[in-house]
Amino acid sequence: MNDVVLRAEGVHKSYDGLDVLRGVSIDVGRGEVKVIIGPSGSGKSTLLRCLALLEPVDSGSVYLESERLSDLREKQLAAHRSEVGMVFQRFNLFQNMTALGNVMCGLVEVRGLKRREARERAREFLARVGLADKADNYPEELSGGQQQRVAIARALVMRPKAMLFDEPTSALDVELVREVLDVMEGLARDGMTMIVVSHELRFAHHVASSILMMDEGQVIEEAPPDRFFSAPSHERTKRFLALVE
Repeated sequence: MNDVVLRAEGVHKSYDGLDVLRGVSIDVGRGEVKVIIGPSGSGKSTLLRCLALLEPVDSGSVYLESERLSDLREKQLAAHRSEVGMVFQRFNLFQNMTALGNVMCGLVEVRGLKRREARERAREFLARVGLADKADNYPEELSGGQQQRVAIARALVMRPKAMLFDEPTSALDVELVREVLDVMEGLARDGMTMIVVSHELRFAHHVASSILMMDEGQVIEEAPPDRFFSAPSHERTKRFLALVE
């Protein structure tokens, strides 16, 4: 467990009697980038939400580094949530706050930083995602790609131990996808531990340490990108890749 940042161990999750996750296990080592692909409804987003401590698991365990979190109470979990950054399909920005305000709010409300220090750190992370000149703009004044980069900065500024991305480019126009992927590739180069749900297969091939295929609530295959794309072992993976590619 020493070098594992996030671990799911035999995780089950159901909603209204529907099994969404059926015994999923996954280890994410420090500095690894794992990309998860699979059809709609296969449990990808639910897995991320369980790893981000946004959903309780029905059974199984979730670990952050060596600490088992799945049995902790809500008040205890709250202290750990900011240690796992989550970026959603939709940007979820506060419309009444500027880009700077969106990025710094967690530092003030969760970390308890003074506003001056929070403002300085927020500007640093806006610059990191290429938006230093947009600090005073409101979300409605930003493109979709820019809003998603603000959302990434908002998660990064908390200095999480891992970053989770749930199809972060799916709501963007094609022309805006690249600017978000460039930021994510930069994070990977810098050694950020990441789990990415995405159908951007070129990104996955270029950046991932390994790729996981999910289907019907289970991880059915995991392999390094070259082997995953050139010689997938599971027939379901072969059919899915043929459709996506």
